[in-house]
Amino acid sequence: MTATTLRRRLRGAVGTAAVAATLFTGAPAATAVDAVAVTDRYLYEITLSQFATTRATAPYGDVLDWSSDACSWSPDKPLGYDFTRACHRHDFGYRNYKRQGRFTETNRKRIDDRFHSDMKTICSGRWACNSAAWTYYQAVRRFGAS
Repeated sequence: MTATTLRRRLRGAVGTAAVAATLFTGAPAATAVDAVAVTDRYLYEITLSQFATTRATAPYGDVLDWSSDACSWSPDKPLGYDFTRACHRHDFGYRNYKRQGRFTETNRKRIDDRFHSDMKTICSGRWACNSAAWTYYQAVRRFGAS
């Protein structure tokens, strides 16, 4: 028997034993989370509605920061338009990028641009709402890093 064949059989036996032990004890299999990839997916790849649904379950709470103060010192519902969900995703972006050591000016701009896009989604083309969204966007561009 060659050394390679022996190693394969040993790996197979160890793997089988690990699976059997997990099934026997009922212990969940450990999964590593790529916090950077998950953060970017939630921030840039899913819709705002999907983000709100995901946020409600707060997955990976041990590695992701789901906390939010909504729209901080600004009203959450200017002129009756509810920007709370957009503010939640914006906070998610800032907090997790800071936690992950990725909060650069370039990334801050990208997160702020997503915030503006999310607010415009909420506005659905309504002029007054878009104006409020632009004002909120300008405020985070000016004061968001402080």
